[in-house]
Amino acid sequence: MKLKKWGKMLILIVFSIIQIFPLLWLINFSLKSNSEIYTASTFSFPKVPMFSNYIDAWIKGNVANYFLNSVVVTFLSVGLTIVLGCMMGYAITRMRFKGSNAVLTFLMIGMMVPIHATLIPLFLIMQKAGLLNTRWCIIIPYIAAGLPLTVFIISNFLKSIPRELEEAAFMDGCGVIRSFVYIIIPVLKPAIATVSIFAYMTNWNEFIMASTYLQSSKLYTLPIGLTAFRGAYSAELGPMAAAIIITCVPLVAFYCICSEQVEKSFTAGAVLK
Repeated sequence: MKLKKWGKMLILIVFSIIQIFPLLWLINFSLKSNSEIYTASTFSFPKVPMFSNYIDAWIKGNVANYFLNSVVVTFLSVGLTIVLGCMMGYAITRMRFKGSNAVLTFLMIGMMVPIHATLIPLFLIMQKAGLLNTRWCIIIPYIAAGLPLTVFIISNFLKSIPRELEEAAFMDGCGVIRSFVYIIIPVLKPAIATVSIFAYMTNWNEFIMASTYLQSSKLYTLPIGLTAFRGAYSAELGPMAAAIIITCVPLVAFYCICSEQVEKSFTAGAVLK
């Protein structure tokens, strides 16, 4: 048994090293000067860490502006997706009405439609609505694309929550809104964390729609900004690597914050039952 346990641990350690090595290599690469990058070994450590690469990327490369745009777009789209998805999932699961299953089926069909398949129709709609070249022209499609998966996960998680919780709240004088906010939402935290990670990673990294709808460089998100950065600093590989690290840090941080809740989501339904 011990040999089997150590074998599993060894496999997991090797797999972890394979996964984390590119990020560690990129951090090391971002701290090198241009001369070291072109002359020294690829895996050598920098003689003097060039933290100025991050300053150049943040200020001169305009990454600060791209970063702010990505934060605003991602957090607004993820936040509104979670709010709307929770309300829709609750209504479909708890407030049974004629056609509720049809509504859920219709939403599930949206999971089969890639967001970029709607690129041209949405472009025309946004143009006529006067939203083109604004943050809302990508926030609204991101919300629409994220809702089917959100409603699917939330509604299935809600089915595992016993109705007795809400019935007890109703007996204590809670209305539908108060029971939803104070009873259901806290229990939904694991499901919300799971959905948030999927939506956050998708929206943070999305490139095609953002590059099509955003025409002003002041509104560029990080994926588009990195492309423009590469053109301006094609010979400066250190600042370019620093810009990529800045792009990756929020993703890693957000996953670390939500990972515990994701693990709880696997057992929460069984515990509630």
